[in-house]
Amino acid sequence: MHPLISRWSDEDFWRKLCPHLSISTNGDGDSCTSTSNVQPKYYEQKERQELLDRLIDDGYALLDEPCNDGLKEKVGKAISNLELQHSIPATFALLFNETWQLAAESKQLLLQKQNEGILQSHGKMRFNFDMLAWHIDPRRKQVGFSPHRDRQPDTLDALKQSFYSDGQAKYITHWIALADANPNNSCLYVIPKQFDPGYLEGDDPPESSTDESKTDSENNTESSSSDSGSFSDPLSRALPTKQSYQNIRALPRKEGESIIFTHRILHWGSAGNPRASKLHPRVAISFVYSDVDYEAPYLTNFSMDDDKLPPFSLRLLLVCSQLLIYYQRFDNLTTQHLRACYEYCKQHADELNDAYRKKVFVEFVKAMKERRDGVEDDGDDDKAALVKDKEGSRNDNDGDDSDDEEAMLEAMLENSDQFDDDFDDEYYDSDDCGKHKSKRARIG
Repeated sequence: MHPLISRWSDEDFWRKLCPHLSISTNGDGDSCTSTSNVQPKYYEQKERQELLDRLIDDGYALLDEPCNDGLKEKVGKAISNLELQHSIPATFALLFNETWQLAAESKQLLLQKQNEGILQSHGKMRFNFDMLAWHIDPRRKQVGFSPHRDRQPDTLDALKQSFYSDGQAKYITHWIALADANPNNSCLYVIPKQFDPGYLEGDDPPESSTDESKTDSENNTESSSSDSGSFSDPLSRALPTKQSYQNIRALPRKEGESIIFTHRILHWGSAGNPRASKLHPRVAISFVYSDVDYEAPYLTNFSMDDDKLPPFSLRLLLVCSQLLIYYQRFDNLTTQHLRACYEYCKQHADELNDAYRKKVFVEFVKAMKERRDGVEDDGDDDKAALVKDKEGSRNDNDGDDSDDEEAMLEAMLENSDQFDDDFDDEYYDSDDCGKHKSKRARIG
């Protein structure tokens, strides 16, 4: 076993790091905490309909009713503590009960029984387990995700099928501010649906066609002018003029307020102003809901419908999986972190649905190839508690892949076009936003 897995699997280790939070388990390690007593804010039917209309019409809606004060404060404090005191990625906050109680509150708010939630369940919307936490500190030159869509269906028909007949999306994110989020410390920015041609039309250029009544020269001229790749950059397509930049909307949120948005809206996390007065990091967490036929929940043997919190082993599995999926977004991940995450995911692979598991493994291959090719260093000077074994030492050789495993992973990489990717990976380099269309597929 990789030494990091031993450390991460020790519940007492995490209790000591965040003593104000809890990890309640019974003797066999399963969670014994129920979410049945979670009481979210309640919206009247008229308010719910107005929020749903905004979500459908604009691609997002603002929820001004704050979430549970006690939960948001505890989870926000844990994220800050992990990041600032221990250099541990914020997503490790998923290990604690309070984070899952906050998730349960989100679920009840959006998907209450008898269609009393903000979303219409259509009988198939479920908690997806796509969860992430952020701690963005402009003074440390940290920024949010670059412009992207959360899901990019491969065909126009698949895009249309990612919405219900009433216009509600089949994949929706609930983003909660655990500290004030504004332009000074980073907040979300969006291009609303009505100003984004690719939202419903897709981002690929139309198939070239030939008008038999015109000469080859005329057809070639029109083809070069109309299909010259303008659709390959959704941002440029949505922002064709100086005036169109005025359609960009900042979505500042006060602590506890939140946003729901669809898989198709162009959005990003801004860079804050490190010179702003009274500056504090932007702390947030997000939960995803999806139609089970569009994108199945990531966990195969656990459901949030049972009013229970997942056992610690599944929480750690989700953390490791998400760190691999989004490895390019975390600047405090070393090669040893990646190897440990992969080993833990491999040990518990039967707990993940097939598509997500394959995606996790492919991202691990890509990450390791980048490290091997020198794209990123291996973090040998990292001092985080996360990367030390119990004696404070490091075993850099532990977890090396066998030749057979390396061959298997290489084969997976060669077939990575079977799996899904986000818009920003397809169109934009995260460092310089240079356009580099590489036709990778995406989950969903």
